[in-house]
Amino acid sequence: MAQSVRYANSVFERVLVTKGVPFSQAEKNGAGNLITLYFDFYEPAGDTAQLRPLVITVFGGAYIAGSRDFCDMEEYCRRLAKHGYVAASIDYRLMSLFSASAKNIIREMYIAAQDVSAAIRYFKLYGNDYGIDTNNIFLLGNSAGTIAILHEMFMEEQERPVETFSSPELIPLHSSGYSEYLDKSTRIAGVVAQWGGVLGVDMIDSVECVPLCFIHGTADESVPYDSGYCYSSSFSFLMPYIYGSHSISERLVEIGFHDYEIHPFQGEEHAFYLSSLYQLIDDKFDTCFNITKNFLLRHLDFPLSIDTSFMQSDTIGMQDQENATSAFVIFPNPTKGIINLKCNSLNYQSVSVRLFDMHGNLLESERMDETNVRLDLSEYKMGIYFLEIFEKGMKIAVYKLVKLD
Repeated sequence: MAQSVRYANSVFERVLVTKGVPFSQAEKNGAGNLITLYFDFYEPAGDTAQLRPLVITVFGGAYIAGSRDFCDMEEYCRRLAKHGYVAASIDYRLMSLFSASAKNIIREMYIAAQDVSAAIRYFKLYGNDYGIDTNNIFLLGNSAGTIAILHEMFMEEQERPVETFSSPELIPLHSSGYSEYLDKSTRIAGVVAQWGGVLGVDMIDSVECVPLCFIHGTADESVPYDSGYCYSSSFSFLMPYIYGSHSISERLVEIGFHDYEIHPFQGEEHAFYLSSLYQLIDDKFDTCFNITKNFLLRHLDFPLSIDTSFMQSDTIGMQDQENATSAFVIFPNPTKGIINLKCNSLNYQSVSVRLFDMHGNLLESERMDETNVRLDLSEYKMGIYFLEIFEKGMKIAVYKLVKLD
């Protein structure tokens, strides 16, 4: 297996799937009616890595339909596992079609957010059992699933709509599920938000933000790209007003948060990678998967599953690392080809650089003969690389570089 392109390419042939693992028990429709929620777990067969990034997927269906084995969730999970991730497709509580109303849909948004929170906390507690690096947990949603994710992340107790205080199951957002993980953090590494939105952008604060990737069709009438009533052409009288990906991105700019990307698809409608028969449209799904893959690759924390033994010699202290890295600027990173290294404060004539792949194979070694150096990665495969910087023969910094297609 070519581990040097793990996470960037499909490097595993087979995927192991464990079906129906319980992660939460929660009340539904009051009156002590407890139901158990499950997830399906996907992992690469034959993987020897101990700590893998996790992607939790949350299906769509307007809170009245859908399941964790919907075709898009299954395909995302299988492809991610083949790329070296582990993935979990989760349940959340649904409502009856006959109870659909703006009030009840808002309640269901909140209830689904509770269940997303429970899933995150479950994996924070049991991460070692599944070989998960809990610093690298990402969420990916479709429609209602995305809405649940965004409210789980952004909504605080004092921001809850009045509709969410009307029945016993509407306990505080992060209190649902089993007691053993009640105290676990719900902080995650990033979110892929497909055609979703929030009830109000004012709830979004920079302290709550994590890296975000928005994918949305501009002609979406089910969940508007900008803002409006859901299902505006048919059932708007039953639906809440919602702020979509474009409105959220404007709010992020307003609060000074810039670690997000937005991918508007001109003229595309809701969940545009699905046909009217709820089958995947291959080319459109491929496009969304590639956006997701590149977003995840850009935001992985240092992947502990990678063999890093080649980096153990000449170890430097954290304070020294911070001082050293402030002396350099590296851009653009990620890159499709050229990496520029600029030396700010050190004597560049005493500086040399070495480029390694994820196995520790030396690819290039150069001495700086000016304050700016250009490295050309265009001939290398997409993946993660490491740039070591030396001053007078002593290693002073290590940078992770991401090479894109």
